[in-house]
Amino acid sequence: MVLENAGYPEDTRVRKEALALLEAGHRVTVLAPRLPGQPARDVVDGVAVRRYRVPVAAGSAGSYLREYLVAHAQLLPRVLGELLRGAHVVHVHNPPDTLVVLGLAARVFGRKVVYDHHDLFPELFELKFGPNRVVGVLRGFQRLSFRLADAVIVTNESQRSVAHESGADPARVALVRNGPSRATIVQGGCLRDGDLGDPQLLFLGALESQDGVDALPDLLERLRSLPSRSSARLTIVGDGAARPALVQAFADRGLEPYVRFTGHVPGADVPALLAEADICIDPAPCNTLNHRSTMIKIGEYLAAGRPVVAFELDETRQTAGEAAWYARCADLGHFVELIDRLAGSPEKRSQLSLLGLARAPELTWERSADVLRRVYSELR
Repeated sequence: MVLENAGYPEDTRVRKEALALLEAGHRVTVLAPRLPGQPARDVVDGVAVRRYRVPVAAGSAGSYLREYLVAHAQLLPRVLGELLRGAHVVHVHNPPDTLVVLGLAARVFGRKVVYDHHDLFPELFELKFGPNRVVGVLRGFQRLSFRLADAVIVTNESQRSVAHESGADPARVALVRNGPSRATIVQGGCLRDGDLGDPQLLFLGALESQDGVDALPDLLERLRSLPSRSSARLTIVGDGAARPALVQAFADRGLEPYVRFTGHVPGADVPALLAEADICIDPAPCNTLNHRSTMIKIGEYLAAGRPVVAFELDETRQTAGEAAWYARCADLGHFVELIDRLAGSPEKRSQLSLLGLARAPELTWERSADVLRRVYSELR
């Protein structure tokens, strides 16, 4: 398994996939970036991990180019080494789609290639840096990735459509959704009662610009400006490139005492943090990338029995259905209004909690793990 844009076992999807394949009897090695404090060689729950160092992109196009060049220069010899040691499958996780060159190496050795499509990388690049020639090049790598692979794994129906449009054989495309583990689904929401003058909000996920985290200071300030919600607080679980600017933005508004940053936490600690929240939020804005992306956090919110407020993204609605309240796109005022209404109504909070807990079993990772194992059993 080849991973570039996150560490291991920090990447939730890759960790779950690796463990599912290990349980099916496969030997699994993950090549992943080396985060501070991590050893170069490791074994995590039976999965062999080989880590490499890459410079962290600082946000500019040039810094991303430097990161990817260094990563590819290190990954290619490592993949070749694994192939020489007998690896049967190279399982490439995007982004970036340029990792398809590693799939080409597998082809030279007559081995199988699995393309795990996490994100729409050309759309992500265009969102960050605007329309340019590089986007067209990236679309070419994306099409090559879809067409080269013996099996393609996507996270939702929107991405399945992209795979088909890019030339992937529909018979080779499997839907492996992100979802909460069955064991994390709580028995009853255990929500606080009454009108909440101090609603506890929680955001879970990567702190990146495309995730809408830059709206969080404004959101909290607006909510606390309401007399009935003047003691609102926010917990932010996760880490990412946007964190330093986000910390500064809260401080500039005098909101620092009312925000808690946990940084990255082990997956086992997430349910306890979710249990502390009254309302969970996802401010990811409406754009082509996010409309077609399944946010892992939504399933985790539902499994915890937490009321959810998010912008009306296509795939978020597919995931949560009626178990969330949806703000009009680009209308942060409406987003805050929905939080205010939920904070003031224990009945509505309870209703969303029950709907979420009813929906969560349909989204569990165990269902997706069965599909993943079937994909591997059919590789010939």
